[in-house]
Formats: sequence, C-alpha cells, structure tokens
Amino acid sequence: MTGEAKSNLSRPLRTMEGYGLVRLERGERGRITPKVTHDRVELHLPLTLSRRAG
Repeated sequence: MTGEAKSNLSRPLRTMEGYGLVRLERGERGRITPKVTHDRVELHLPLTLSRRAG
C-alpha cells in the first residue's frame, strides 16, 4: 500500500508505535503485524508563534 519495500517500514512503524498510532503484534512465525489503534487522527498546528514573557 505504501509503495515501500517491507524492509524499509520497520523504523517508521516503530516510531508510529511510540506515538500510540499503531500497535505491533507478533504473529505466526514471529512475523510482526501492525494494527491500527484509531480510526482517525486530528492534528492542530498553530499558524503563528506565541512568545513567552521572560
């Protein structure tokens, strides 16, 4: 689905697991399968920088 080789997906999937976006499960023959833990993710980014006093 990503167009990437399976061997290139380990690091991005572990990063996504660290953020709680996927869960990596070990299946038969030790094969790791990513499971999506959410049905959507919302990201809010400020368009301006806030300056702290101090």
